[in-house]
Amino acid sequence: MKAIIFNSGLGKRMGKFTETHHKSMTKLLDNITILERQIRILKDNNIKEFIITTGPFSEQIKEVCNKFPDLKFTFVHNDLYNKTNYIYSMYLASSYLDDDFLLLHGDLVFNKELVTKMLNNQEKDICLINEEKALPQKDFKGKVQNNLLKKVSINIFQDDCYAFQPLYKLSKETLQKWVSKVKEFVNENKTDVYAEEALNEILPDLKIYAMSYKDDYIDEIDDEIDHLRVQEEIKEYEAKNIS
Repeated sequence: MKAIIFNSGLGKRMGKFTETHHKSMTKLLDNITILERQIRILKDNNIKEFIITTGPFSEQIKEVCNKFPDLKFTFVHNDLYNKTNYIYSMYLASSYLDDDFLLLHGDLVFNKELVTKMLNNQEKDICLINEEKALPQKDFKGKVQNNLLKKVSINIFQDDCYAFQPLYKLSKETLQKWVSKVKEFVNENKTDVYAEEALNEILPDLKIYAMSYKDDYIDEIDDEIDHLRVQEEIKEYEAKNIS
């Protein structure tokens, strides 16, 4: 099992901070960056190999990764980061996606036990939903039927849709099918959409099981309001769930 972290975006909604820093350099209340926290948690779950896509401030990302000399990092740079969505970064990284993977976005903050549960789950392909959380307006929702993922989109609000976070556990076979569809999109110059647009086209032929994260914590930081909220929430969550 390896991990791919998509960190090639501009993060414009973070305002002045991302004029001089990569978004993943955002710090939480324990003074640790989002990226370092992600790597630590994945390392604690025995993930030793990482693919990290980069865009602006790639040297900052590499500097954090240098703190972990016992891990293997491969960096894939997206020169078109200001013109493309992460579907293009996935396309650029496709030759490295040769194993089972945890696939995640670089702005996610989550607890260690959530990853442990995903890795221990008997299903090979897993996505994350929260059936108790109100549907967000600006973030991903997942349409789930018979516990299987049917669609991922921002603009769906039906009764069978749930709050969704882009952290997946995927088998090599499923990931390769997604990558093949991503390549089709890129070859058709569809590079300004989420990679989930490609995934949606093949979901009828896949079995990606929905796992609830209602008892765990995962959220993304898009702007300064998110930053203030998430850093408080993860601190409170971990204070209540010390093992």
